[in-house]
This record gives sequence, C-alpha cells and structure tokens, in this order.
Amino acid sequence: MKYRPEIRFADIDSYGIVHNAKYLLYFEQSRIKLFHTIAGNWDWEKRGVLVASQKVEYRHPVKLNDVLEINTWVKSVGEKSLTIAYEAFIVEGDSSILSAESETVIVCFDPVSKKTVKVPNLWRSAIVDHNLLAKS
Repeated sequence: MKYRPEIRFADIDSYGIVHNAKYLLYFEQSRIKLFHTIAGNWDWEKRGVLVASQKVEYRHPVKLNDVLEINTWVKSVGEKSLTIAYEAFIVEGDSSILSAESETVIVCFDPVSKKTVKVPNLWRSAIVDHNLLAKS
C-alpha cells in the first residue's frame, strides 16, 4: 500500500532535512491507512493495538520540497502481533531513492480487560484478501 505524507516546514531540522523523529509520524500515518483496509471502520475502544517496537534505518535525507512515498505492508502475522514493514522513497520523476526502511511490531490489545489478545480472524482474512503480505 502506498502513502505520500506532506513534508511540512515544521518537519525540517537545522540541517535542512526532515528530522529523524518525523519518520515515525509518517510511518504511523501509513500504518493507519493500512489498518483502514485491514479493519475498516474500527472502534478503538473495543479493540486496540499497542506498539511493541519500532526500528528505523535511515538511508538518504529528505528535504522540504521532496516527494516522499512510503510502501507499507504486513511482513508477518503472529498469534497476537503483526509486524508492519515500510520503505520510504524520494520520488524524482520515473526514478526513486530509498530514504528509510522500518518495521513496527504491534500487539493486539483489549482496552477493557487490559490484556493482549489474538489477532482477529477478520483481520487475518483481510490481510490475505487484500494481498497485504507483500510489497506493493
């Protein structure tokens, strides 16, 4: 699944490039878009997820006027967790430059019982049905 975040002036650091922490927001937004496909109109008060870990490898800086495109997919599905993968590219016409790679492990969580729960079967089905286990 592809997502293009808006690079804002506030995202730029004193070196004139996107600050490393902003990537986490870009990846979060692309993950939310992915979850709209997986879970539809989802009630966060009944079924939630928690970020267990986030890894980012930075490859090339992004500047204010760059076009950034993030490819997002489900790398793996465990009993109670999903690993979401990302590749962020600077798009320049017909070519692109890899800017960053990332993975997020999220754990399914019941906010009422305050316990981790299994990945819902509906989510598993949607991931397969929408071919989200592969890079798009």
